[in-house]
Amino acid sequence: MNAINTINNCNFAPLYIYDAISMKKILFFSIACCIFMGLYAQNPVTEEFAVRDTNHMLLDVYSPKVKAPEAGYPCLMFVFGGGFMSGSRDTEKEVQAFKQLAEKGYVVVSIDYRLGLKGLQTVDLSFIKKLEYAVRIAVEDLYSATAYLCKNADRFHINTKEILISGCSAGAITVLQADYFLQNHNEITQILPENFRYAGVISFAGAIYSMEGKVKYKYGNPAPTLFLHGDQDRLVTHKKIVFANIGFYGSPSIVKRFEKFNYPYYFRYLENHGHEVAAQFVENVELIDEFYRVWVKEGKKMQITENWYDPDYVPAKWGTMRPRDLYKKEK
Repeated sequence: MNAINTINNCNFAPLYIYDAISMKKILFFSIACCIFMGLYAQNPVTEEFAVRDTNHMLLDVYSPKVKAPEAGYPCLMFVFGGGFMSGSRDTEKEVQAFKQLAEKGYVVVSIDYRLGLKGLQTVDLSFIKKLEYAVRIAVEDLYSATAYLCKNADRFHINTKEILISGCSAGAITVLQADYFLQNHNEITQILPENFRYAGVISFAGAIYSMEGKVKYKYGNPAPTLFLHGDQDRLVTHKKIVFANIGFYGSPSIVKRFEKFNYPYYFRYLENHGHEVAAQFVENVELIDEFYRVWVKEGKKMQITENWYDPDYVPAKWGTMRPRDLYKKEK
């Protein structure tokens, strides 16, 4: 098992004002602090970033409470899960993680996207085409949100060279696919600023959909990627499903390509875990922060695969669901 050196954060002591200052000065100082903190602690600010198919797409911005560095804060974008049929950008548990990451110095942005499989009630021969469409429009919306943040980078104090994308389940598929499309010059990448690239990708139980056989990054190297996936996941397969040139490639298959071409990554393969890994974003805030600092900020070109086993772990029953269990008519 490989270990990663822990990088500690600095803690700043609060500033105390004592009685020597007059009440008038205290009042003035308090108002100034409120104004200052209002600039850097608007958690969250909600804005519309696009209108697609009559859908008004919103994003929530969680900002740090400390003054931005000269280059701007690193930005972590989040795409929620839900099988491309449900989900929300502001679930209580994930908001908890967003706030923790903002305290560590990230601008965290959680986005809406169109749910291309909403209302789907069966998995049949048409499912592949429907899934392809759902992934594509989700990526398109992620690109639109990215372009909006780049355009408003000064206002949000974002370093556009340090925009990372993260997601769980359907959101993890979306972020992996977004970087895959970007390095293959898919036409929808034209939404993004010229020469833009993501600084990192974080996937909780994700996969890549390919219509060209094996996953290949043709025109550029993928961003450093953090993969987490359970070896019992049947909803977003941890293996690969291939028919002719059409394939759905889970994390281990993608990692093999990273290994072959020396792309930097960290892969935590969780034994005896199913799809519940997709719900462990908040439990891994420290790992996310460490991934950014080591793989992105320091630019370490490491490849680490770690088999994670907890003898006391009890798998969740819903973690072994299959697509046919998710997309079915309600009784």
